[in-house]
Amino acid sequence: MVSYSLLFIVLCCCAIHIDGRKRFHDIRERRFWQAVVDKLKNKTVNKFHIDFRRFEQEDMVLYPDVAFESLKNDSTWNVVIHGWRYESNHGRSWLGITLTRWVERIAKHLLDPDAIVYLNGSLNRDRLKPFFVDDESNDVIEIKVGTTTQSLRTDVNGQFYGELLLTNNQIQSIRQQQQLKDNIITYEATGDNQDKAQGVIRLIEPRQGISVISDVDDTIKISEVLDKVRLIANTFIYPFKPVPGMADLYRQWYTANANCTFHYLSGMPDQLYTLTQEFIYTNNFPDGSFHMRHFGWAAASLFDFLHSDATFTHKIKHLRFFLSNTIRDYVLVGDSGEKDPEIYGTIAREYPQRIRAIFIRAIKNEDFNDRRFLTAFEGIPSEKWQVFDNPQQLPTDLSRSPRATAH
Repeated sequence: MVSYSLLFIVLCCCAIHIDGRKRFHDIRERRFWQAVVDKLKNKTVNKFHIDFRRFEQEDMVLYPDVAFESLKNDSTWNVVIHGWRYESNHGRSWLGITLTRWVERIAKHLLDPDAIVYLNGSLNRDRLKPFFVDDESNDVIEIKVGTTTQSLRTDVNGQFYGELLLTNNQIQSIRQQQQLKDNIITYEATGDNQDKAQGVIRLIEPRQGISVISDVDDTIKISEVLDKVRLIANTFIYPFKPVPGMADLYRQWYTANANCTFHYLSGMPDQLYTLTQEFIYTNNFPDGSFHMRHFGWAAASLFDFLHSDATFTHKIKHLRFFLSNTIRDYVLVGDSGEKDPEIYGTIAREYPQRIRAIFIRAIKNEDFNDRRFLTAFEGIPSEKWQVFDNPQQLPTDLSRSPRATAH
């Protein structure tokens, strides 16, 4: 009897000890994350002077897209519409004690309990706000381009897509009424709460011309996508930094080549579109359309999201869409940090007469003879592609061969 009593007392002590350790651990975790939240609340600055208040209510983002003259009918245009519908989720509010699992994953790349700030800075609260909203599925969005209207419905990610067919007379009438520059027109989107937003469509005309398809991260913006910690820091802490010389090169292309348009094709989350657009504007890159991916909660991390097979599929899909809907020539610009060489090589073999040049920025000190590039561009004439580490190595006249001299 005594032995059972003693055993009971020992078990109770163990339980109390374990529970005490658990309570201490929970308190320590809560204090740690509360400190993180406090730091984020007290030391965040909107470096780009962007009004993010709309991420605290139901609203929508309209991504700049394109309109093509139909290849089947000279008098018809295909107008592409793409947007995102969302609503604030107070369950993911920065004002609460508990952060979402996704933000914890981001923070743990940068922070540890013994030193709240791992890097010399803090996560930028405004940059994370777009990730703290709910995607509004099954909402009806009314699109109006000129006098033409069409209803679109959002998918499970709050995304809505559509193509409107307009006659050339309608397009020219809209242009005359709006009198906007750079071959763009605007349209209006109305949500189910009668809230409105204005979108931009870039007219790709005439059919002949050059379209530059450009990656963003580590092609024109320093992101260091091969390093998990630096990728997070460059995305959510530090001011966006341009790759030196790329804006000047793109402006030279824009002015030196007739009918030259730009299209920014990126694997980054479209929740970062607003900041990316601001980066393009403030660093004097040519305006263009944007084609990014939507980040979902199923993604393990930003690094995994960016380097996933879905990014490969996303870029291939958009490149084929551009090439199959136009008869223009294309210049493809990317970097060696992701799968741009393999993606561009695949497309160049499918459309050998349409790809005028491929430029790959080497971010790991690779050279032209690197086995990866020789494999990626197998079967493609060597004069059509070039590896560079300085934009001054690239021609400003895109009608010339990318590499005037042999390697």
